[in-house]
Amino acid sequence: MIPMTTSTSGSWREQWRQLKLAHCAIPNYGTSKEFWNSKKNVQTVYMKGKEKHKHQTDARLAAMDIPAGSRVLDIGAGPGTYAIPLAVKGCHVTVLEPSPVMREVLEERIREEGISGITIIPKRWEDVLPDDLGEPYDVVLASYSLTMMDIADAVGKMRDCCKGTVHLFWFLTPPPWVKVNRDLWPHLHGGEFPGEPMADWLWQVLVEMGIYANLTVESKFPPATFANVEEATRDFLGRLNCTTPAQEEIVKNYFHSVLRQSGTGYVLGDETLGAHIWWHVAPGT
Repeated sequence: MIPMTTSTSGSWREQWRQLKLAHCAIPNYGTSKEFWNSKKNVQTVYMKGKEKHKHQTDARLAAMDIPAGSRVLDIGAGPGTYAIPLAVKGCHVTVLEPSPVMREVLEERIREEGISGITIIPKRWEDVLPDDLGEPYDVVLASYSLTMMDIADAVGKMRDCCKGTVHLFWFLTPPPWVKVNRDLWPHLHGGEFPGEPMADWLWQVLVEMGIYANLTVESKFPPATFANVEEATRDFLGRLNCTTPAQEEIVKNYFHSVLRQSGTGYVLGDETLGAHIWWHVAPGT
């Protein structure tokens, strides 16, 4: 069993907000988001791993068990990991994706695979208005896209636009990149990296809102693997917003010390647990 974190001050909603505010204070962290404005990086992180993680995607789709013909809202849909198979199944999917690069990759997949039934809204969830969405959805889905500062407000909007089931997927234990950030950020940019709120915080926020959701521990994410130290270094230079040879040397030396050889590759960190949190929206709530 994964122990729940104990709240020491304030509401869980406020603790989530304070941790996200701490991210805003990290030197150079905001500009690291440029990493996701690169189509090459999106292709590397999402598309090249599509087959590797297909069993996880299939398991999540099976766990949600969304009937054909359902109206689905997919928040932070990325390159269509769930939207495309749901549309193929016969669902009518509204995709919310603020990243132009993610939308471009999704639109390419829609054209190449001849997909219909997907509507794209180019906005952040925080900026969406009721008129953008129309009638309530049968299913609202947010998979590893819960980056909102006010998580209670974000979840409340999901509940309000749903007449069926809300499904949230989030990390239950920290993924390897969180440890990399914590270890390296002070040496690269100064300042501490505060980490990310995990699924136990999210579940506690829901309880504060009067939502008593189901929580299932997902099968483990395998640790990240790389062909060599150089590949790991290249992968993280953009994520860590490194721009100088000295910073690159720090990252390379770090991976020389932490990567473990396994077979023909090198492994970073340990397996990561995820959580599937879901509930049925009661009429009038």
